[in-house]
Amino acid sequence: VSVKPSKGPNGNGTSGSTASGSDPVSFSRYLWHGGLAGKTNQLGNRWMDKPVQFILAPNGEMGIVGEHSVMDGTPTTRMCDEVLDAVYSPSFDHGPSGANSPIKPIPLEFDTNKELLSRIEQAKKRSDELVASQTLTYHLTDYGKKDIKTYGIGPDGWTQMIIQLAYDRWCLNHGKPSGSREMGGTYEAATTRRFQKGRTEAIRVVSNEVREWLAAMRDRNSSAEEQKRLLVAATKKHIKDAQDAGAAMGIDRHLLGLRMLVQDGDGDKALELFNDPLFQRSKKWVLSTSAIFSKHFHVYGWGEVVPDGFGVAYMTGYDDRLQFTITSRSEMDNTGFIQEIATAAEDMRKLFVNPTSSTPISRL
Repeated sequence: VSVKPSKGPNGNGTSGSTASGSDPVSFSRYLWHGGLAGKTNQLGNRWMDKPVQFILAPNGEMGIVGEHSVMDGTPTTRMCDEVLDAVYSPSFDHGPSGANSPIKPIPLEFDTNKELLSRIEQAKKRSDELVASQTLTYHLTDYGKKDIKTYGIGPDGWTQMIIQLAYDRWCLNHGKPSGSREMGGTYEAATTRRFQKGRTEAIRVVSNEVREWLAAMRDRNSSAEEQKRLLVAATKKHIKDAQDAGAAMGIDRHLLGLRMLVQDGDGDKALELFNDPLFQRSKKWVLSTSAIFSKHFHVYGWGEVVPDGFGVAYMTGYDDRLQFTITSRSEMDNTGFIQEIATAAEDMRKLFVNPTSSTPISRL
């Protein structure tokens, strides 16, 4: 994917961009569904019944769309990297020019009638409505893993805390009734491919340590040193939870297995845990997050998994920037959330860096 990253909450484009071209937002939407409703042939050339689609844009840019039930981000990224490493190699044999290929395309002719054409128009209308219901924004910070590591914190834990702080503020300033906040169920994927047939486990990012840190960040009487101390504690808890999840010591896949064992005639007692309101709330992923990294492509993402939530795709592999792609339904204040992401990233850095210099104040 040959997309040049750009600075700012929306990249160089906005969610109203329609071309497949140079800015991250419009190219992301081009890959996702072909563009915006009424502007291009949205979803008309996307085959969502297929597990994987390789997409070639008219300007030569390329991308991949994967259906998650049969494939995961980490191995898919590795596949793309190995293919692109080979293609970029000077020794790669690209074969003869396609212009000289003896294989010629044969058009498919479809027999239509009035009823079929009417149904096609209805499908186009529904697809327009589906595309128009989605919003996507993009942001790059002006610092990355190189600086974060000097603060004594891992880039993934740091980025997850940016997301938590941003959501906490978004609930107050944009998404919830004035003055209210709510800890949102947060999913981060951990790979379990070290095990036979292993795929993923859920890292539950929300913890008591995160809650205590967020409370300190709201408290104007809390010192920077106290906020730093609690931030480090929250990221250490996150690291432990991530390690446990990757070692198949999480809870969600085990609970899913137990739920699948419940038979129709087992009665309410067997479903007591799964119907518990707290359990139901805990698995409502208002923040569906994950990180991959590739040197070959600069945009990726997925849709939100609940109507009142956000899809949060991020990259921490760059020395000089963190990358965020945020998706949601259009009625959610996506722009407000990406702005809170940008502010949270800066406010966290200020805890460690003198505002008048780039020198870390201290390393915890």
